[in-house]
Amino acid sequence: MDSRYQDCTLLHVDADGFFAAVEQALDPALRGRPVVTGAERGIIAAASYEAKALGIKRGLQLHEARARCPDLVVRPSDYEAYSLYSQRLFAILRRFTPHVEEYSIDEAFADLTGCGSILDAPPETVAANLRDTVSRELGLTVSVGISLTKTLAKLCSKFRKPNGQTIVRREHVPLLLARIPIDKVWGIGPASTARLRVRGVYTAAALAGMEATDVLRLLHKPGYDTWSELRGRRAIALDTTRRVSTDSIMKGHTFAPPSRDRDFIFSEALRNLGSAMAKLRRHRQLAREIGLHLRFADYTGWGDAAGFPLPTALDTEAIPLLRGLFDRLFISGSTYRATTVWLGGLMDEMCRQRDLFEETPERLGQIRLHETIDTLNARYGQCAVAPAALLDAARKPWHPRDATPARYDTPLKGEGARHLSIPRLTPPNPV
Repeated sequence: MDSRYQDCTLLHVDADGFFAAVEQALDPALRGRPVVTGAERGIIAAASYEAKALGIKRGLQLHEARARCPDLVVRPSDYEAYSLYSQRLFAILRRFTPHVEEYSIDEAFADLTGCGSILDAPPETVAANLRDTVSRELGLTVSVGISLTKTLAKLCSKFRKPNGQTIVRREHVPLLLARIPIDKVWGIGPASTARLRVRGVYTAAALAGMEATDVLRLLHKPGYDTWSELRGRRAIALDTTRRVSTDSIMKGHTFAPPSRDRDFIFSEALRNLGSAMAKLRRHRQLAREIGLHLRFADYTGWGDAAGFPLPTALDTEAIPLLRGLFDRLFISGSTYRATTVWLGGLMDEMCRQRDLFEETPERLGQIRLHETIDTLNARYGQCAVAPAALLDAARKPWHPRDATPARYDTPLKGEGARHLSIPRLTPPNPV
């Protein structure tokens, strides 16, 4: 064991204000200014630290945010760019260790065990080098925590946000836990927090000091694992397997202004279906069930679902069921603001039991048709080839929330109209 690491090898990296920070990295003129995303929904999806300092947070209505800050910069969410930056962030982390768990789009865990001789640096230097590399190559800042367990590492990364690092070895763990409120401990939710506070447990140190039997009786196995991790014993394993399949797929879209136009609203549902089915084919999966949810202007709504005769990933086999669901749910004269389509009962396409009479020439032709459409859309952008019914989307008057990210107006060389296919280089981050 490297004496510089000992058992302090669990690392957690957390990107600072990720979505808004990506917007600032794509447009360096926005650095230092209050930036939020969510223009397409009218509700803030993410806020930069400059915006947060003004009390502008996620979930706030845009008109309220603008009232607090007239100079607020509002951007539509560019999830394609966020996904690419996430991939590049994780790729940088894998230069330091191959043992990486992609926990969410903007944070990851990693294990430095066995990497000491290769990195030839103490944990403090590793964290600094990681932060410097991300800043230099992506124009983002990240906060890094390193400690004995995943839970402790996550507490460390939150300790000096943004753009900070905290390394806590075993002898200093009690000092860290004494400063952490119980509701800030990863894995301790509101219900567990309430039960602990009733018993006088207000800090992470107080939880770590409880008896094992009391923790098991009060918080059960998940809480016991958190208790063990706070005491420096690893109980939550690093999950380095990459997700290659999903249990369900959901695609939704909120449109503005709300509409009563039946054809337009169906075109919105159809667009969501197309996106969901395309993702299903990318994962080489099939769906057994389709569902539709329509949301009214007052944010209430209802939905319904139906099963496919055979598991499928073809739009042409799903559209008739979607139409049937829509006809049952749609109420003439009502005003709607959103549609959501989900696909359930997913299975790997190689696991389907084939039927002797199933693969007709017509169906094989439909499979080839969808393969061709996917190829064209991958090259020229999503919905470059789409059902004619999507033309009804043009029936809705333009609204400021329909504005697309500025990046789409100036695609890079080798980049499709709506597909960010190559890395983007940005000027060095001055922070």
